[in-house]
Amino acid sequence: MPRHVLQFLLACFVSAENVAAADPEPEVQSLQPGVELSLVAEHPQLVTPTGLDVDSQGRIWVVATHTHLPADDYTGPSHDEILVFGANTPEAGNDGDSNRSDVRNPRTRTAFYNATTATMDLELGPDGWVYLAERDRILRIKDSDKDGKADIEQDLVVLNSDAVYPHNGLSGLAWHPNGDLIFGLGENFANPWKLTGTDQVAIRGAGQGGVFRCSADGENLRQLTRGVWNPFGTCVRSDGEIFTVENDPGERPPCRLLHVVDGGDYGYRRQFGGEAHHPFVCWNGELPGSLPMVHPTGEAPCGVATLGRGLLVPSWGDHRIDFMPLRRRGASYDADLKTIVQGGRYFRPTCIARDPSNDDDNRRVWYLADWVDGRYNAHGLGRLWKLEIDLTQAKDWLGPLELEPKNNAARLAERLRKDEGSFDRSQLMQHAGDDDPFIARAALVALSRKSPSWTVPEFRRWSADERQHAAQALALAKAGPETWIKALLTDTDPHVTFEALKWIAFAEQKAFLPEVEAILNRSDITYDLFEAALATWNTLNDKPGAGVRDLDLLLARVKDNDSSPVLRAFALRLLPTGPRPTSDDGPLVRSFPPGLNVDLLRTLLEVNDAMLSLEVVRTCAANAPATHALLTEIADDADRDPVLRAEAVAGLAAVSADHLDLLLRLCDYEQREVREEALRCLRSQELSQQQLAAVKQIGQRHPTSSDLVQAVTDLKSVKDGRPAVEDIKAWQSLLDEIESPPNAAAGRRIFHHARVTSCSNCHRHHGRGSVVGPDLTSLGERNTTDERASLLKSILTPSADMAPEFQPRTIVLKDGRTFTGIRLRSYTKEQLRDATGRTVTFNTGDVESIVDARVSFMPNGLADTLTIRELRDLIAFLQHNADASPTGLRNQTTK
Repeated sequence: MPRHVLQFLLACFVSAENVAAADPEPEVQSLQPGVELSLVAEHPQLVTPTGLDVDSQGRIWVVATHTHLPADDYTGPSHDEILVFGANTPEAGNDGDSNRSDVRNPRTRTAFYNATTATMDLELGPDGWVYLAERDRILRIKDSDKDGKADIEQDLVVLNSDAVYPHNGLSGLAWHPNGDLIFGLGENFANPWKLTGTDQVAIRGAGQGGVFRCSADGENLRQLTRGVWNPFGTCVRSDGEIFTVENDPGERPPCRLLHVVDGGDYGYRRQFGGEAHHPFVCWNGELPGSLPMVHPTGEAPCGVATLGRGLLVPSWGDHRIDFMPLRRRGASYDADLKTIVQGGRYFRPTCIARDPSNDDDNRRVWYLADWVDGRYNAHGLGRLWKLEIDLTQAKDWLGPLELEPKNNAARLAERLRKDEGSFDRSQLMQHAGDDDPFIARAALVALSRKSPSWTVPEFRRWSADERQHAAQALALAKAGPETWIKALLTDTDPHVTFEALKWIAFAEQKAFLPEVEAILNRSDITYDLFEAALATWNTLNDKPGAGVRDLDLLLARVKDNDSSPVLRAFALRLLPTGPRPTSDDGPLVRSFPPGLNVDLLRTLLEVNDAMLSLEVVRTCAANAPATHALLTEIADDADRDPVLRAEAVAGLAAVSADHLDLLLRLCDYEQREVREEALRCLRSQELSQQQLAAVKQIGQRHPTSSDLVQAVTDLKSVKDGRPAVEDIKAWQSLLDEIESPPNAAAGRRIFHHARVTSCSNCHRHHGRGSVVGPDLTSLGERNTTDERASLLKSILTPSADMAPEFQPRTIVLKDGRTFTGIRLRSYTKEQLRDATGRTVTFNTGDVESIVDARVSFMPNGLADTLTIRELRDLIAFLQHNADASPTGLRNQTTK
């Protein structure tokens, strides 16, 4: 968990001392047939519980934590308790209301151990051993003299690190069918760490979490996966498939369910800070060589358990228990999410364990720990629940119980991971480019084992794709940097250079700082490579968290007259800005950071470089209220390039009502780019009858722009005669009927237009825009007909196939106000990232309800506000997969 989040939480603790009632109600209800939840025990019998397990006699073993950020006046024990609730007495009485129990007949309760701190999980092992995960060690304890108390303690895996936060260290215990112990390590605040097993095998790392395995006695320690945030809950199926849930997504919601495979990398790196964008970090397999999630989970899951073909996942932050049925998807899985139990504010389930003593053909039983309150510190509340599922009643939502057999893709990935099949280099290279990320990743791992035999001369003869795969494999193999990084940095393919920069940043190879600086000074650099080099430079200068948003560094580059105009343009684009509306219902604009002002932008314009001038205008467009005078000068300057003028006109969209005279004059201009951007700015403006009549005449003088004229004079008629939004083929035919060629540059202006679409309010593209929705930069890599159909469907019916990770939540406050956004976190406060990219925070006590919004942030009916040509150009821009910076833009002489 980032330090800024910790500070946020600690502040919450102060304001939340009296949040919980004396006996807060869980308000749980079953939502699916055959599901029953009943209370077994509660405070003061147990408090703030985390890990639990159930033995063959039906006894429940649970961790009651007293050391998790306790307040100064906390009165509980000084160490955590390992409690055992016996099965030899009737369970708690139940008066028919599963929300409450009078606990007339409590189970016996004994304290088995009371000597650990920051105890996150518990797993029962063979031969009477009880395995525990503390923040900084995996240990096992045992009752050797049969007195009901543990008297032997053995360390198995020890974590050495300066970090001390309770729950981003070790956790997530589970047994593999072969007898190995599986466990997780959180991101550890990016501090360096060392894991050591009982045979002194040691693994070192920093900046990321991972999943590990060792023998039951702590030997043969090895790392399975990397690139995770906090794998707090883990389970292993009977076929050996491993799944883990991540407890916290930070600034990258949602929390993830991951399919854990040997050698997997899931994209996250804590050392690169909390920004929602970093060129070397991904959350759902966006970067080559990384693996995607199976499916988003609820907020802050702490446990996961198997059920049939699916998984049970309690959600601490969403107060619920979900069932996630798994389906084979290539070499991995996808899933749905079905909520089976929903609770209120004081139902916060943590870990879950199946009762092996209580199964029969038609019934399954699990037990769940419940943290109860949203405060992170030990607070004296806790519950223990019994979850029963009648399989006959649950069959409609549960699906098949038998596991789905492996398919060909899964078998191939397994062979690649095990290095079976005697794959040669060319075969592995082919598999490394597979569309299935799990096959591609397995092939990269196999390639890394072959890389010691490679030489630089043969590497240079390979194709660009093969060299990119080789670069990833060499980094995995930790090949000799002196030989290989130098070769990769001088490669002609920017993707290979990108991989070299990522390798340098991950390994903190400070010896290559001069080479990185040389790349940052190259005038032929691409934008993506500039971002990568900038992030690497910051890392090598001990500022990895600065990422690509180092204000001082960027501003210095923007002002540097000796720098290439291209580099100054890229730096200008990356300067951090903040969103703000022009009015309560007005378009969104971006506020400038300190040091960036109109005078500096005028100075940059005088450099008279085509690309830098274009970047200046686009920067002005993002804050039109402050820069409208400069935009109008450029828009009205007949000596300037028409493309630059068109960008300036489009930039006036946010303040178009203040510049109607100029726009009305320009919409009759001979240069089509200028004319059509002026027409676009007039759309939805209140025009007089005389002005409307003048615009109608423009359609006669410039018939190629008649569709945009119609959109100004009668916008509702634009959609007349169009097919149903579900008829994608008919829409594709409409696009194909347009005689003029697609115009990606116009599509780019439409994408960023402050009034017509406002796509960049939510989406990022080549460094511009926001991160509320998915980054669309790489959307056009395939540029296929199928991709165009997919884009059309997303625009026409945005809520039909909404990606779960981008599903908005709606918070209704008790005063009647509503807010919709992407949920970031839920503790004693609720936080959303709204449609503008801003983070908004609410006190939990002010919240009436939180529901999943069934409607995407992307508005329905967007296509109704666009002409068919505009829709075609917008899709062309997204498919073009380029910055759409017109190379034909000539340098100008500035008046």
